[in-house]
Amino acid sequence: MQREITSVKVVDHVWHVILNTNANEKRCEREWRPVAEAMRRCGIRHDLHRVGKPGEGIEIAKSLCENGIRHIVAAGGDGTVNEVVNGIMLSGANSSEVFMAVLPLGRGNDWVRTHHFPKSIGEVVEMWHEGRFMKHDVGRVTTYDGERPAGSRYFINIAGFGFDADVIYDVTHHPSHFLGFNTYVLSLLKTLFSHKPTPVKVTAGGGFAFAGDVFMVIAAICQYNGGGIREAKYAVPDDGKIDLIVVPAMSVPKVLRHLKDMTSGDHLDKIKEIRKTLTSVADIRSPQLLRGETEGELLIFGDYRVEVFPHAINVLTANC
Repeated sequence: MQREITSVKVVDHVWHVILNTNANEKRCEREWRPVAEAMRRCGIRHDLHRVGKPGEGIEIAKSLCENGIRHIVAAGGDGTVNEVVNGIMLSGANSSEVFMAVLPLGRGNDWVRTHHFPKSIGEVVEMWHEGRFMKHDVGRVTTYDGERPAGSRYFINIAGFGFDADVIYDVTHHPSHFLGFNTYVLSLLKTLFSHKPTPVKVTAGGGFAFAGDVFMVIAAICQYNGGGIREAKYAVPDDGKIDLIVVPAMSVPKVLRHLKDMTSGDHLDKIKEIRKTLTSVADIRSPQLLRGETEGELLIFGDYRVEVFPHAINVLTANC
């Protein structure tokens, strides 16, 4: 598929940077000064907007778009990117006119892995200066309480249901004294040994249907989640489709045997029971509590509908 790339003369615009001061144990704030200096050397003008509490990034991005701003930067981790995307999509602005760059100053930075961002933040700024933006799909999860919508959340990377979301719940509600990625690993291991399979019914376009106990269900725009786990290695962020992946219930020994495969993405080929399809909409229903998350943000729980908005936002990429 031919990727649609728009070249932007970055120095012709003022970029509004939404900086999450709490990201990465507040290292994001400390690392901002050399980033700003790298931007100055490249001639990139910017206005800075600091985010200090959850949800504030959504409100800032929404307000900027409502006031005609179309060049925005998410500076932080995947949660910051998620908030900025939600603000853009909720603003009522024509999102296809918005150009979003990402400065990966957070801890996990899973979204940028699909886009082959360089490791050095200085190299990221130089890549940004080159001004190559792709038209990127955006997903949305709507939670239903019976037939009534109870809330929704946009995502640009991966929405996870079941095990993924249970790990995020443990990280959020049972914080440990460990810092950084160790917190996530500890919660992953705890959840793995306490996780109970959940009965679900999943339906999607093209007649796809699954009914049974699951380990997790993944709805993917991009490929990586959980700090580098390649959950959806075939996902393409501009194909106008969601990669829907249903992982049936598995024993702990089987999960442990396939941990390396899950990191590389090879589990999709080696675990024959996995069901997958490409779709523009999917419904996920369960008679029991099935947690959901988007980019590490827990959803209101209930039944879920996942849908995609093709080519919704222009985003900076090295994956040309």
